Amino acid sequence: MPVDVRFHQLHPWALPPQQHQVNRQPSRTKARLLRENFRYTRAERQPEHCAPWVMGQELGWRVLSPVDISFTPLDQIELDAVEDPEGAGRAANRTELWQREKSHLAVEKTSWLHLHQFKTARGWENMFLVNGAGTVEWRLGWGIDVPRGYFLLIVPSEQTPTGLEVPTGILSNTATSRMSQENGLSIAVRPTAPVAVRRDQEIARIVLLHADSLQARSVYPDVDAIEDIPEGESARA
Repeated sequence: MPVDVRFHQLHPWALPPQQHQVNRQPSRTKARLLRENFRYTRAERQPEHCAPWVMGQELGWRVLSPVDISFTPLDQIELDAVEDPEGAGRAANRTELWQREKSHLAVEKTSWLHLHQFKTARGWENMFLVNGAGTVEWRLGWGIDVPRGYFLLIVPSEQTPTGLEVPTGILSNTATSRMSQENGLSIAVRPTAPVAVRRDQEIARIVLLHADSLQARSVYPDVDAIEDIPEGESARA
């Protein structure tokens, strides 16, 4: 039975994810023209003719950038700055300290980190939050209703711009519900080189996972029956 996944645009600037559909017609036309009019050349082995490839391309939803932005790598130092935040900042020789749960992250002042502040009921808030290990949390401004018993897999896309990494992660429906009540889903990104990203450009993919997928176990019933084959010899039927 099909599962409905609802997306909510929580801010006017947000771009909810889109499902991608492969256009097979151009490749079919090309293959037919070659087949009917040329003696030797063919185009039958195109990706669009491969069902597994097409299903892989159409799986899940494409996450789009809501803004034009130029990223640069963000060096981060994690500190214990509870008692003396100013002293910790001086020791790390960094101009900013970001408190994240049990520690602080020290970074140099970077324009893109603060440039896209957006309006909320509580005032102006940063689109990007320093996250540790060179990553930032990118708040996308849309919410999602993940059905009970499912998880959301976040993966990089083939179209993710070079210089921007998207760490693979999994969010529970509890986490997505909490985010959807605030400023929308967040994904982690790590700039590794200067890179410009435009609004509406694909940056990641999200895929719905059933809880059973996270509990799958590996079973190798025939491993013990396989004998080691001496190097240089081949197996015989």
